[in-house]
Amino acid sequence: MIDIATPEFLNELQSLYPATAKYLDGDWFLAAAVAFSSSNCPEAVPRVLRYALDALDKLPETSYEDRRLLVRKMRDGLLKSGILSGYPKAINALVSLYEATPEELRDTEPLRDSTRSKEEDAAAGQAYFDLTFGDTTAKIQPMLRSLYPDLEHFVVTVGYGYVYSFVEVISDKETSFATISTMIANGTPSQVEWHLTRAVHHGATVEEARAVREIALRIAIKAGVPLKIEVPNI
Repeated sequence: MIDIATPEFLNELQSLYPATAKYLDGDWFLAAAVAFSSSNCPEAVPRVLRYALDALDKLPETSYEDRRLLVRKMRDGLLKSGILSGYPKAINALVSLYEATPEELRDTEPLRDSTRSKEEDAAAGQAYFDLTFGDTTAKIQPMLRSLYPDLEHFVVTVGYGYVYSFVEVISDKETSFATISTMIANGTPSQVEWHLTRAVHHGATVEEARAVREIALRIAIKAGVPLKIEVPNI
C-alpha cells in the first residue's frame, strides 16, 4: 500500500488543530492515530507516534511522564475506537504502535481496574451513558434494548462501563474526539454531528471539534474510504 502518512501530510494534519499551550493538549495525534486505524491503515500509526514524539522532544523540559502520556493517549484512543471500528482494526494498529514504542514507554499492567465486578462496570457504564447521551438516554437506551437486549447490555456494561468510562488517560472530550474520528474514517458518519456537539459539551471548543472532523476526513479521503453521505459539521 502506498504510504500516505508522509511527514508533509502529518504536518498538514497537525496544522489543522488549534494551537495549545501544551503540546499534549493538541489532540491532532490522537485523532490521526484513530482515523488511520479505522481507515485500515495501521502502518501509519507508528509514523504518527514518531512524528509526535519528535515534536514533543524538541520542547524544553519534556519529561518521561510527558512522553508516556502521549503514547498512552494514542493507545487508549485506539482501544476505545475498536468498539466502533472493530477490534481487528484496533489490534492491528496497537501491534504497529507497540512495535514502534520505546520499551520504557510500554505498559505491562492494565490501567483500568480489572478486578471490578460486572455490577460495578454496569453502574459505571450507566453513569457514563447518561453523561454522554443526556436527555436522549431515555430514548436511546430502550431503543438499543428493543433491537437486541444483549446489545444494550454489551454497550452499557462493556462499552461504556469498562472501556469508555475510564477517562484517566483520555478525557471525556478526547473520548468524543476518538468517536468522531472513528465514525468518519470507518465510513459511518451519520451520527457525527451529534458527537461533535457532545465534544463541545465535554469542554472542546467548536474550532477543536471541527479540526478533529477535518483531520479524520482528510485521512479517510487519502485512504480511499467510501463516504456514501456527506460528513456532518458543527
